[in-house]
Amino acid sequence: TACSSIPVPEGTKITLTLPDDFHHHFRDGPVMADVLEHATQQFGRAIAMPNLKPPVTTTEKASKYRDALLSSLPAHLPHGSFEPLMTLYLTDNTTPEEVRKAYATGFVQACKYYPAGATTNSDAGVTDPEKTYPALRAMAEIGMVLCIHSEVSTPDIDIFDREPVFIDEIIKPLVAAMPDLKIVLEHISTKEAVDYVLSAPSNVKASITCHHILYNRNALLAGGIK
Repeated sequence: TACSSIPVPEGTKITLTLPDDFHHHFRDGPVMADVLEHATQQFGRAIAMPNLKPPVTTTEKASKYRDALLSSLPAHLPHGSFEPLMTLYLTDNTTPEEVRKAYATGFVQACKYYPAGATTNSDAGVTDPEKTYPALRAMAEIGMVLCIHSEVSTPDIDIFDREPVFIDEIIKPLVAAMPDLKIVLEHISTKEAVDYVLSAPSNVKASITCHHILYNRNALLAGGIK
């Protein structure tokens, strides 16, 4: 390709022979097989988001969802195999025991924190961060990752400020309270989030989803609301 022919300084080039997808919505029902058909063309592993209806809140539900994913894989896997990495949907009522049970399976890799009402199928999400602290402490002890949809759902907060406000109000107190908890801020899309992660302790990381940053408010408002 044109990009591959561009000279790259020695020691600065990385070739991803088979990438992982760290945020994938496989959904369920008939559409699942179609999504898997696409995903397996590109990736060897993918983290399965748990915001189904009903959400994947227990080890048993995660196991059943994994079985459904594996049974829906296309007959031909271009890379030889594909591994769905499962997550639990964190709620106010998630227990330390459930977290430990899930992680012990070897196939549940993380818990996903959705603020209640912030995004698709998040109605059962977290309403009070401190209600999750017992489960989060257990996660810190066993090395389980917390993936966070970092956005407040408070109606009076401007939608373009919801990520920075979440970082100030939720993430910073959480990091201070649990310095050993592995945290990933998912699909960050603001400069404030980037600046925070770059200055945060080493247990705090982030992912960027490319299509989330293709558009800004101008794409919505320039020339009239679209």
